Amino acid sequence: MDKLLKPIAKNKKITPGTIIRRIGGGKDQQGSFFKYDGDGNMVLINIIDLKANALFAHKGILKPKPEDKLYYYASSFGKSPAADKAYGIVKKWPLFQESGELQDQILNFIKITYVPEQIIAMSRKHDMAALFAPIQEEFRIGRFSERRNPERVCNEVFLRWLESLQKGKHITYVALIFHQKQAIPRFYSIGTKPHQETEKELRKEQFNFPPNQGGHIRGMGAMDGTKHFLVDAGSNYYGQGLQTPLHVSEAVVRGLKKVYPDMEFTPVEGRGAFGMEQSY
Repeated sequence: MDKLLKPIAKNKKITPGTIIRRIGGGKDQQGSFFKYDGDGNMVLINIIDLKANALFAHKGILKPKPEDKLYYYASSFGKSPAADKAYGIVKKWPLFQESGELQDQILNFIKITYVPEQIIAMSRKHDMAALFAPIQEEFRIGRFSERRNPERVCNEVFLRWLESLQKGKHITYVALIFHQKQAIPRFYSIGTKPHQETEKELRKEQFNFPPNQGGHIRGMGAMDGTKHFLVDAGSNYYGQGLQTPLHVSEAVVRGLKKVYPDMEFTPVEGRGAFGMEQSY
């Protein structure tokens, strides 16, 4: 058993982003803890079947059976000194190198789905199927290649940025916010790059859209078991920067809640969600 796997005590509260593993009854699965549901069950995302080497589900409720044993990983990409080594293993994968436009998204996916030491152990055993097969499934590359709905891809890409955003860190974003209630807003980010550079990268995507808002989103950790973010619309490139009124970011938050209802967003005026890194 992996030394980083710790049994989950009966009263232990799990924090979002913790990798949970379920072993028993012929199953070996893991997923990233998202939140507790109304009955106290754990909701997991990016659930991997480690026996079938497959992406089992994007989201599900963990309801363990009596024979199941539950563990959590006492490691993460945000804290482990082995993170760079694990990233390096993925970056050497030929299919990763051939997928230039997806590379940041793939790294975000593994960041919220595995722990670094697990990837390193797979590499030592020359058994990478439990990593590389789910990546191919998620991004429809390699043997899983197919044409996907661009709007759905856009929403999934931005969701991974939100899921990987640690407390105190921020990303810049551009967005298309509609006045019509039935229209689905879109969001895009490439990390902490300036908004003008972010828009240039967006033009290269299959889901390219014309942004009309931009700002910053800052991770605030979990509140009542739900991931929470501060949101501003303080882009100088798209609007009034520090002078952006609250109602503008409130419109952005309504759009975020429409696409990502399981997360909490608080609007702030100006550039109130701005982090420590430089952004414009």
